[in-house]
Amino acid sequence: MEVPVAEALISPNDEPPLSWAETRALMRSDFQRTVESMGNEGSALKRLFWRLLPTSQALFWHRISRHLFLRGWRNTAWVIFLVNTYLTRIEIAPTTSIGAGCFLGHAPVVLCGRIGRRFTLYGYGGLGGGMESRDIGGGSGLPVVGDDVLMAIRAMVLGPVRIGDGARIGPSCTVTRDVAARAVVASAPPRTLSTAAAADHPASNQEQP
Repeated sequence: MEVPVAEALISPNDEPPLSWAETRALMRSDFQRTVESMGNEGSALKRLFWRLLPTSQALFWHRISRHLFLRGWRNTAWVIFLVNTYLTRIEIAPTTSIGAGCFLGHAPVVLCGRIGRRFTLYGYGGLGGGMESRDIGGGSGLPVVGDDVLMAIRAMVLGPVRIGDGARIGPSCTVTRDVAARAVVASAPPRTLSTAAAADHPASNQEQP
């Protein structure tokens, strides 16, 4: 989903209300992503366990708070958001718009902005505000993320930036600029500062007079 300029100017706060059937469909799509990530095989007990994971619960209660928010029950939506955050350590404001089939790997997570379908975040990262207050469609100073975007562990997207469809953001990356569709973003590779051999013979690393 490449977000058109005209659509990007519409705040998530101004989206039309969802019917309860639409909200339930979003809930089912989120849980289906969890089932797929676990290998599609599981007993009824395993599926119950997956439903009770903090990540599954966070998305479930976000869908309810978002439903209420768009229907004008904003104070109730914010109360659900607070309880959800306290219990799951995952912060998804009711102003955040998330497409179908979202998957979160681990808590903690923060999601603020507009997110497309089949979004994946493996944990310890998220989306949020940067140094600007410009609104490109995710809310003031917040990002707009396309469909099928994957963010690895500890990846973050900050500020009013667009992440194109199918983009991949690597571990520990902090993105503050637009990312093209299907692009791969990676941080600098780690360097080896010492080896086991050097640790066993520290004198060999000392300067000779």
